[in-house]
Amino acid sequence: MALFTLSSPAWHLKTTSFSSLSISINTQTSLSIKLNTNKTSSLHFSCCSAAKQQHSESPVKKRTSSTTKKKRGSSKKVIDIDSDEDNESSQSYHPASLPNPPAGFVLDPNGKLVLVSSKRIVTIVDSTNNLPLECVIRRVFRSSQGDDCMLLCPVDTPVQILKSTNVDGWSAVNDEEVEAILPAAAYALAKIHMHLVYSGFCYTARGGFCYSEEDVFEFGTDDGQDVDGLPTEGVKITCFHQDGTNYMIYTPSDPLLFVAVKDNDGHLRIADDDLLEDLAVVNAIDEETEFNALVEEEAALLESFLEEQ
Repeated sequence: MALFTLSSPAWHLKTTSFSSLSISINTQTSLSIKLNTNKTSSLHFSCCSAAKQQHSESPVKKRTSSTTKKKRGSSKKVIDIDSDEDNESSQSYHPASLPNPPAGFVLDPNGKLVLVSSKRIVTIVDSTNNLPLECVIRRVFRSSQGDDCMLLCPVDTPVQILKSTNVDGWSAVNDEEVEAILPAAAYALAKIHMHLVYSGFCYTARGGFCYSEEDVFEFGTDDGQDVDGLPTEGVKITCFHQDGTNYMIYTPSDPLLFVAVKDNDGHLRIADDDLLEDLAVVNAIDEETEFNALVEEEAALLESFLEEQ
């Protein structure tokens, strides 16, 4: 699991061991976009900050698998079941017991929903441009120092743009070029009934979209290594053409999370790197990971059960 946190001017990467390393943006990095063939039931998280910047190049390898269209809102729903597991048919479906649900929901011991809060969305403002970002509250907790903290996930879909550099290469679009192509990007999204939002920390798109297995790709160098400054996997939303250049709008596959803390005035701000080392933050992220992994497992089991009927 990787957690990206806001840091100026560089990004920082937090791994599961919560050791910090700077992410340098290298415009000459060669990377490949390829099919992810690894079966896994684990869920990865990354926190998007300054996601309007991405600088690397990539030869593309197209998928050749199923082209069945899937509907996507703000998160990917692609389920892989390990073929080595026991495939015995189930005569009935039994939902797995879940850990603590997201903030604003209360379940009884049997997992039945008994209470829902209407206040589950907050707005956090990017201090660099004063633009807001609406987020869903996933976890509410206190740090070891008594700070009021939240684990947040953007309401809308975070998006980034790549441009075609040759037959099978892609590179990130710099800030100056982004400003010039945003109207065309907004129109491309409007064609598929999505709306481009000029939000804080990253551009986002409002609305759902359909995608196939061929639209899911991985970022990696030619030797299979991950690329600094880019998510490990993405989903193509749409493409557009302007001034002789092809562009692709995509969203990272991993859920994007922000760790926010309330300041003395009660305003939310992105947590400092030091706070991410706090055990309470680690526990909140682990709890969110466990919840989502079990939800995906439950969905896969239910889908398998329904197919057998």
